[in-house]
This record gives sequence, C-alpha cells and structure tokens, in this order.
Amino acid sequence: MMMTLVERLQKFSVKSVDIDGQTQTYREAGTGDQYLVLLHGISSGSGSWVNQLEALSHHFHVIAWDAPGYGASDALTTLTPNAEHYAQRLAGLFQQLGIQKAIVVGHSLGALQASAFARNYPEHVEILMIANVAQGYQRFPAVKQAEIYQKRPKMLAELGHQGLAQSRGPHLTYLKKPETLELIEQVMQNLNLGGFTQASYLLAHDEIRNYLTDLAVPCFVIAGLCDSITPPQGIADLVREIDCQNYIEISEAGHLSYVDQAELFNDIIVSAKQQQNER
Repeated sequence: MMMTLVERLQKFSVKSVDIDGQTQTYREAGTGDQYLVLLHGISSGSGSWVNQLEALSHHFHVIAWDAPGYGASDALTTLTPNAEHYAQRLAGLFQQLGIQKAIVVGHSLGALQASAFARNYPEHVEILMIANVAQGYQRFPAVKQAEIYQKRPKMLAELGHQGLAQSRGPHLTYLKKPETLELIEQVMQNLNLGGFTQASYLLAHDEIRNYLTDLAVPCFVIAGLCDSITPPQGIADLVREIDCQNYIEISEAGHLSYVDQAELFNDIIVSAKQQQNER
C-alpha cells in the first residue's frame, strides 16, 4: 500500500537555527552545494513541499522554510512588515546554513518574499522562480487593503485550524485528491495567528512590482491554469509588464500547482537549472 503525503512527510523532520536570537525552522533533504530554497504561501508551511523534498533531493540540497511566525519559527519583530523584512530573515537563514547561492522558489505570498530577496540579495540567487504569484494589494484602496488584512486571521480565529482547512483547502487544489486535502489540513495545523496576521499585513500593503523591476537574476514565472485564487490571466499580465521571458503555464493545476502537478513542477525546476548551465 502506497504511503500518503502526510506519511511521507514524516521523513523530513523540522530543524531549527538561531538568527539574531530568533528561532527559524525549516525542513531539509539532499546534500551538496547546489541549493534549492522553497518559500511557501500564506496559508501553508514547509510541509506542503513534501513532493519536492522527496524527488528534488536527487538533484539539489533542498531547504523548505517555515516563514517567520509559521510553525515553530519566531514571528518578525514588526507588526507591519513588508517583503524586505522576510528577505532579511531569509538572508539570516542562508548565513546560518552556509548557503552561498541557491535557486529560490516562492509560491503565492512566498513569491513576494522571494522577489524581495532576489532584489536585495542577488549575489545569493542563482535563479528566481515564482509560482501562483500573490501580487499584493498596495495599489488598492484602503478599504480593500483592510479587508485583505483581516480576512484570513479572522477565519482562523473563528473557525480554528481544522475549520479553516476544511473551508479553504478545497479552493487551493484543482484535483482535490483526498491525500492532498489531508496534507493541507496537516500543514494548516501549524498556522499561528500572530504570524498569519503579519503575513496578511504583507499581502495587503506590499506589491511584487516593487521588487521585480531591473532584476539582476534570471526569473521564471509559473501559473496554474485552474488557479482560482491567483488566476493565470493576472499573472500573464504581470509577466508582460516585467518583460519576463520564462513564463510557464501548468494545466490541471490549481493554486497549489506544486502539489497538484508535482512531477511537472519539479521538471520545470530541473530544466531551469539545465538552461542556466548551458548559458
């Protein structure tokens, strides 16, 4: 009998380092100096990357972090963070783990954090890959920003972890496989209201375009054609605006494209690395 995603996740224990007195947690797979660093979205955590930890460890030294305020990672010290605050914590993780350079993959809100890291620390980024991009609401009216800021923390406070997973989980995946929904519920158990609220502030008040102009590193953008949360049309518009030459759409993939179509998603990462080697 095949193991479920949740069962397979048990192979990748949570590790931690100290960054300026703050605990930062992550999961790790593989060895060597070719690093792949994975940043999850707003309602997720390091455990959502189980397929990548498993399969891509044959190609890379894989690190999947729990963003500040997620899992056992200490929250940021500001209640009003922008993406640069998350980038600073990520830079600390690179330093603690001795990572000189990595392919950095950011999913959803993690795309905003990854873009800020690539903009501010290009010497540490071999390739920036952003998927199912949450673009941020900085350009929107204050009423919309307030709505975005309050929405998810309010749901967690009112519904609890299981209720939030049952309410939001089915919207995150197109295929809606039972083992995927089980993984989503498992990962959401590690959400903390404080970190969730900080991340919601980031989403409401920052903007990915602040970090994607004049990038000094190669950039790949991935969209899920069946993503109802960050629809592909909006991502395609962003790609045209920033003049990105590497845009990939994944069919039969919802918001969690790297879970819905893990094998294809993994192939895109490996191919991007091969392309970079050939240049």
